[in-house]
Amino acid sequence: MITVGYEQARGLREAYQKADGYSASASRTMAAGIERLYGAWADPALRSLWLGAAPVAVTRSKDGRSMNMAWNAGDSRVEVTFTPQGAGKSKVTVQHDRLADRDAVAEKKGFWAGALGRLKQLLEKAA
Repeated sequence: MITVGYEQARGLREAYQKADGYSASASRTMAAGIERLYGAWADPALRSLWLGAAPVAVTRSKDGRSMNMAWNAGDSRVEVTFTPQGAGKSKVTVQHDRLADRDAVAEKKGFWAGALGRLKQLLEKAA
């Protein structure tokens, strides 16, 4: 992180750029417990309700804490973390790495913001 900050400050690296490409992130706090939030990601049928036909495949998960996914339309990766935020609330953070350029960052930021908005509606409506 220090190296990235140094390189960005000196114009050697663009915003959102890492050693292996660009990175986009999004997060949302929801009025749902961590188990429900994690379940909406872990269950493929539930995930398709708010994520649609996104080309993802779960490659690793730590029950209730994190999940790694391959984005099968390209070589990018998605890391998802889940954090309890008190009684009946939790936060999900998505980081989409190995993106090709800044245009891909903007596109993925918009995609994940929309997806997390749909997930929030789904979980909070069902509560």
